Amino acid sequence: MLSSYFRLLLRILLGTALLLGAVVAIGYALSEKHTVSRESELAAPPEVVWNTITDFSNAPNFRFQLSRVDVLPAQNGLPAWREVERNGEAVTFAVTESKPPKKLVVRITGDNQPFGGTWTYELTPAGAGTRLKITENGEIYHPIYRFVSHLFLNQASTIEEFLRALETKHGKA
Repeated sequence: MLSSYFRLLLRILLGTALLLGAVVAIGYALSEKHTVSRESELAAPPEVVWNTITDFSNAPNFRFQLSRVDVLPAQNGLPAWREVERNGEAVTFAVTESKPPKKLVVRITGDNQPFGGTWTYELTPAGAGTRLKITENGEIYHPIYRFVSHLFLNQASTIEEFLRALETKHGKA
């Protein structure tokens, strides 16, 4: 005969396993891909904003969550770099399209990431300033991370943080 504590522990373990199984099943059912866009009007001309967003090695000077940026060898003749956040997390990027000062497309590269995708920066003149639109075409590979991301996180939070940093640096128009 099993003790009541052992039965309680068994129920807790079984419940946890069922919950985890449900999270994984829902994660697999959710789309791996998502698209989010945000835009802002900055009080600097497109050439100045372009220079800021493409000066990858100096990004920690206005993006305070970064501790450093390691410039990497070019890929297909276009810039590549690794951003290291203050918490130690690192993500590697490469430019896939560059049309100064109008359009920049950046892809997450590297192996063993739970996510990937591209950011497309579109800069258009807006009076004396710039309208900057950033579109993330993201991919979330791991089903548990996908579950959490789709249901509990703001998928545009990184874009919003980036735009706030640019607004602090250049002013909001």
